[in-house]
Amino acid sequence: MLATLGSIPDQESAFSFEFKWDGIRAITYWDGAELRILSRNANDITAGYPELNALGKSLGKTKAILDGEIIAQDGHGRPSFPQLQRRMHVRAPGAALMRSVPATYVIFDLLYLNASTLIGEPYFHRRTLLEGVVSKGPAWDLSPSHINAAGAMMKIVREEGLEGIVAKRLDSAYEAGKRSPAWVKIKQVHGQEFVVGGWIPQEGSNGHRVGSLLIGYYGADARLHFAGGVGSGFDEREHERLVARLTKMEQKTGVFAERFPRAGARFVKPKLVVHVEYRRWPDDGLVQQGAYKGIRADKEAGDVVKEHPSFLAMR
Repeated sequence: MLATLGSIPDQESAFSFEFKWDGIRAITYWDGAELRILSRNANDITAGYPELNALGKSLGKTKAILDGEIIAQDGHGRPSFPQLQRRMHVRAPGAALMRSVPATYVIFDLLYLNASTLIGEPYFHRRTLLEGVVSKGPAWDLSPSHINAAGAMMKIVREEGLEGIVAKRLDSAYEAGKRSPAWVKIKQVHGQEFVVGGWIPQEGSNGHRVGSLLIGYYGADARLHFAGGVGSGFDEREHERLVARLTKMEQKTGVFAERFPRAGARFVKPKLVVHVEYRRWPDDGLVQQGAYKGIRADKEAGDVVKEHPSFLAMR
């Protein structure tokens, strides 16, 4: 179940509010003997997060399917997607990496318990059951959830520089695979996923550094539309990693629906998905003051669309 972009609902008492976690979505399956963790696009990522194996042992004989987000934290204890990048692409991390970038599974929903499927139950009931099943562990915790608390939580978001909050209707069922107005994400920082359709090398780098990523999104016409260029947010590791991947994906023809006259552009197959934060994105313009935050391996390129606030969600 996915959230819809919007603003704080008028009827706050009908919603519970959680922080928006800057990580990767993960569904965890525990059958009483084996723990499996799947990403949003159903890739098995269990081996990438060995510290979560103990979660299964803590559940014991309780069979469950959990929904949550895997995060890493910066030096100030805030969720950091750039930090998580160091873990996301490592299939079997060593002890040193696990110590320097520990992962935490923040759990916020319970979809199955023992012999019962819970997706048709109201969120409030699922949350109550979740709190009785999962307790805080060394590498996992429950996402804080508070009814009628949007103002107080947004104050924390602003003070701590967090991404935002998510409002969840107390009476809402779990709509698997759907973006629903019953869950509303309210962002302090604007950002979303984009598809890379090309890049421009940094001047004077002889093609070894990224000057700008050319990003886009899929419209209702199923074509990739140009959303602008992103030229900040790369450290040396990302320059090297991006150039290696982009070079292998290059093609001669452009991939954007719009004609692209920018000199020096190198087009690539539209398969790479990246997360970008930005200041503004006018309806009739391009992303402004965008900053690259990392590669999203958990989302398919064809699923990337322009996120619009939902009027249903704001009622």
